[in-house]
Amino acid sequence: MRKLGRFVLFFVLVGLGVLIAGVFAKQPSHERDWKTEYAVLPQALFQGEQLTIHDLRNFTYKPDGSVREARYEDRTYDLSKLESLWYGISHFSNYGLAHTFVSFGFQDGQYLTISVEARQAKGQSYHPLRGMLREYELIYLATDERDVIGVRTHVRGERVHLYEVMVETEKKRRLLLAMLGTMNEIYETPTFYATLVDNCTTNILQHAERLTFWDIYLDYRGLLPGYSDALIYEIGALDTSVPLQELRRKSRIDPAVTTIEDPEFSLKIRGL
Repeated sequence: MRKLGRFVLFFVLVGLGVLIAGVFAKQPSHERDWKTEYAVLPQALFQGEQLTIHDLRNFTYKPDGSVREARYEDRTYDLSKLESLWYGISHFSNYGLAHTFVSFGFQDGQYLTISVEARQAKGQSYHPLRGMLREYELIYLATDERDVIGVRTHVRGERVHLYEVMVETEKKRRLLLAMLGTMNEIYETPTFYATLVDNCTTNILQHAERLTFWDIYLDYRGLLPGYSDALIYEIGALDTSVPLQELRRKSRIDPAVTTIEDPEFSLKIRGL
């Protein structure tokens, strides 16, 4: 009986070793038959203080969530006019399962949203386990707010919170430039998405100057994006003049205040 147990354990370990070897033998690629929403990689171009995002995504969607029109645009922003930073959490399930993103506001009224996602090929759907097995590449999407936020609030019906991040302008600028740098690196060289260590939230939090390795990769609030606002609140980067629960209530976007086609979408979801 003991020999049988050892025999079974041996084959389990061999099978596990083969699985791990197979996972790490995979190579990331830009050459796949991508879903429409992940088909094009954005690129950041700089000329002095002028930032141009090439292939910024500004899709429109049908009521069922499918793409109505796949629009890509080139937009230019003045880095010297960077004014605000916003942290978004879109709750698509319970138990802290959520998607996070950041949006940068400029004095001319423009907002640039960066959403780090698992780049999916046609026929794929997202699952955290698949993300641990190197089945997705990583993509940094640069989008209009009506795209990445509006599709979640007005089409998918997700609960979305948008928090203003209270840090100095220079820190906002460093975060923006760091994320744009990674965006350009991915444009040149594909890399894998990883559910636990290289996902939508860790790619934002790793640039936060007051967070530690423990906070980002080992604290449950970093591992479960739906609770990440508590982590940012704790370091004083959100409005701490009110309790967190009250801030969560105030930060929730009410879809009734605007439509997804509204040119003033960004102003109205902020109550401006």
